Amino acid sequence: MRKLLLCLILATAILPAQAAQFGIGVVGGMNIPIIQEDQGNGTIFGVKGKLNLIPGVSVEPNLNFAKYGESKNPYGNRPGSKVTSYGIDAILGSGLPSVGVKMYGLIGVGIYSIKRDFDETLTKIGWATGLGLEVGFMEQVSVELRGKLNVISSDGGGSKKSAAVTGGVNYYFGY
Repeated sequence: MRKLLLCLILATAILPAQAAQFGIGVVGGMNIPIIQEDQGNGTIFGVKGKLNLIPGVSVEPNLNFAKYGESKNPYGNRPGSKVTSYGIDAILGSGLPSVGVKMYGLIGVGIYSIKRDFDETLTKIGWATGLGLEVGFMEQVSVELRGKLNVISSDGGGSKKSAAVTGGVNYYFGY
């Protein structure tokens, strides 16, 4: 968390004053495991910042809390993992806030801490990619819908994958 805040502060300090416009947002939704029989569908919620670098390109530091649901399989039920992640996403195509509809793509990296009661605790680096739709009702306020694929590396060459489908609200400062 400290590294994430330091990156945001440094990015704000090195940009010209007129470009240091930023926003904050909250998101919530569903976390769906991909090709994982040991996890069920769960929830995700988080907070994020958004800093516009140049028109059409923004960076988005984020902190997310996800929980997988309990797995139901022939070998017995297992509790779902809890995942805390923080990272930074590059938002391509969003740019400055405005009234209207905007589509965007994203790609990012993060640190994922995975914890499951009684049998799993690890911290790994992962990456994410996705698409989103942002609807601005006025220059300062927008709502968004986003689909994001999270891939967390694991030992032995495999990975944990999930699709996060979220909705959220953003508020922009300095516009």
